[in-house]
Amino acid sequence: MLDKLNEDQRKVLLIWAFLGLFIFVGLLFFANKKIQEMKKDPVDKTYIKVEDYSRYYTVSNILEKYYTALSNRNYSAVYNMLSDEYKKDNGINEQNIQTKIKTYDVRTTYQGGLMCRKRLGKGHTSFYVSGTVMASNQYKVFEDIYYEVLLDENNMSFSITEIDASTFGGACNV
Repeated sequence: MLDKLNEDQRKVLLIWAFLGLFIFVGLLFFANKKIQEMKKDPVDKTYIKVEDYSRYYTVSNILEKYYTALSNRNYSAVYNMLSDEYKKDNGINEQNIQTKIKTYDVRTTYQGGLMCRKRLGKGHTSFYVSGTVMASNQYKVFEDIYYEVLLDENNMSFSITEIDASTFGGACNV
């Protein structure tokens, strides 16, 4: 069939074949680039309000676990929950944690309020939480405290850092 084509027809067919090959390679390149973009875990530039109740209660339960350990005077558990950076910045070690961490005379609980999140990378999320420390069995409010909870979903672990109100910023657009 190709041998029945004249020279001009062969040239046109060859040009169309190269053009088709060029378009096909271009499409493969852009498809590969798009797939690579989709594989990247999105990273947030700012903190946004947590509206996923499952995530909200997960982080709230972490802070409740922290306050249960504080109330039970289980300082080794409290020490393990604190972030390494927080322990270093405040000079906290296993021997002096009882004097460095604020405790209360009664059993306490943490009532979480506004919670903001920021994805830091693949499986790592930072949560800012504002809340109130209250007595467990009576209506007594001690103080408002702010925390950053780092959640590592790759290792199923977390760490807690107490932050000040100015770091939290009062809204989810820090």
